[in-house]
Amino acid sequence: MSEIEWGLIALILFLGGLVKGGIGFGFPALAVPLLSLIIGPREAVVMLSVSVVVTNLDNVRRGISEWRSLRLVLPYFIVGIVCVPLGVLFLRSGSPDLVRLVIGLVVFAYLGVQRFLPDMSNLGAPARRGIGAGLGLLAGFLAGMANLPGPVSIIYFSMFRLSKNAFIFVINAFNTLTVGSAILTFAASGEYTPPALTRAVLALVPVYAGFWTGVRLRERLSGERFFRLVNVGLFGVACLLLVRGLLNILS
Repeated sequence: MSEIEWGLIALILFLGGLVKGGIGFGFPALAVPLLSLIIGPREAVVMLSVSVVVTNLDNVRRGISEWRSLRLVLPYFIVGIVCVPLGVLFLRSGSPDLVRLVIGLVVFAYLGVQRFLPDMSNLGAPARRGIGAGLGLLAGFLAGMANLPGPVSIIYFSMFRLSKNAFIFVINAFNTLTVGSAILTFAASGEYTPPALTRAVLALVPVYAGFWTGVRLRERLSGERFFRLVNVGLFGVACLLLVRGLLNILS
């Protein structure tokens, strides 16, 4: 690759880290489509995997006092982790564009009706477990396919009306486990060749520069502004998914 291409990759990684630090999610959704224009989608997912887990762990560390929130979402966690290998297999053998298109449409639908969604505290335990297991399956699949469980997690966790800190903690705890499972599957399937592993480690430098900047900005946001940015970020994710999916399907 040329020096210009490496510079563009570094800029994309920095911006992805900035978004992740600012609102707690959105790094792969922003970076994977853009990196795929320069390198292949599989190479992009593998390159980002280490950075995604490291920034997730940093967010978990910052919000560890919210650990009690995990009891609300255990079915989602369990099913999501189990289903990650399915997404990795799909990434290796199939085209994920149709799945991205569907997820983008689902996100738009969520943004349109979110104020009408039920509060999970008003539902019975069987309903909460069923919703958690069903969405966990989808999120685990997306984590393996593209390091992208975030849109589904946001929809699910938003129904619990969590605080800003609890929201960031649970979404990053889930992402850590699912993307960590994807990393193990990548390693077992031989994706981490020496050049690929080197790129994944070097990516940490621009990603963390952006992430640190984003965290500083997040600390100055009120809860109301934070969740407004979450919706803006989710809208951006949906747009990227739809545009990429449609372009690839129609081309």
